Amino acid sequence: MGNITFYILMSLAMIAWGETWVSAKILGRYLSANELIFWRFFFTTIGMLVVLYLFKIPLKESKKELLIAFVSAVILAFYNNFFFLGTQYGLASFGGIFVTTLNPVITYIFVAVLNRQRFSGLEYFGLFVGLLSAVIMLRLWHFDMGEIFSPGNIYFLLAAVTWPVLTIVSSKHKMKSAIIFSFYMFAFTSLIDLVFLRFHVTNIFAFDATFWWNILLLSLWGTTFATTIYFTAVVKLGSSVASSFFFMVPLSALIFSMVFLHEKATTNLIVGGILGLVAVYILNYATIKRKSAQ
Repeated sequence: MGNITFYILMSLAMIAWGETWVSAKILGRYLSANELIFWRFFFTTIGMLVVLYLFKIPLKESKKELLIAFVSAVILAFYNNFFFLGTQYGLASFGGIFVTTLNPVITYIFVAVLNRQRFSGLEYFGLFVGLLSAVIMLRLWHFDMGEIFSPGNIYFLLAAVTWPVLTIVSSKHKMKSAIIFSFYMFAFTSLIDLVFLRFHVTNIFAFDATFWWNILLLSLWGTTFATTIYFTAVVKLGSSVASSFFFMVPLSALIFSMVFLHEKATTNLIVGGILGLVAVYILNYATIKRKSAQ
């Protein structure tokens, strides 16, 4: 499979990640957040089993690696709880831009603190731009506490903080394939949600085509397909090239929200989103520059 094909598949994967915000908003009309977590990762796990079979990847792993996958699954369950609740109370377009642009910035800060890394002037500038993007998206200059601390914003902020923790914990795994790790993490997430979180399992077979279309988009296209393509592209193209496609996620989330949910692209959201992407670009450039100097 050539690089051009991978570029096309990666573009589709990033578009899929952006679309998940819209599907989550629509699915919130049918089920609670906990039920959505279970069904999302139930279908995702089935999809991952098909991927593992096609690639002939064995499932055997050590207890230590499975423990890391389990801990990651606990964090993933929390993230998805905030993800679904955020879309139920807030706008999918706002969450899709706010969370996806802040995730890399917060991750960068967490990793730097854990590694006791001193920031360069360029890194401080990138972090400042990232902070400015959040201020603009939240419209903090209005000092409207009801708007700033609305349930949707709070859940989106919690999601933006939780994902970097998941990124750091999951990076500790030493499994032979990231796809195997994803399979166990997704399977554990579904089981954790079913066993430890109390909710009534609704008969989803009574729902209409809109529900099924969106739950399969969220699970199979937005998670199984996108995750598999992303990790495969990291190996094929390198992490720096693969991560550059991430900039497509907030844009696709905004477009899908406007088309299917009729949400408006406000000026503060667009400007803040662009600044967030600029911040991520600056920090990525600073990382490459730091590594080249070592």
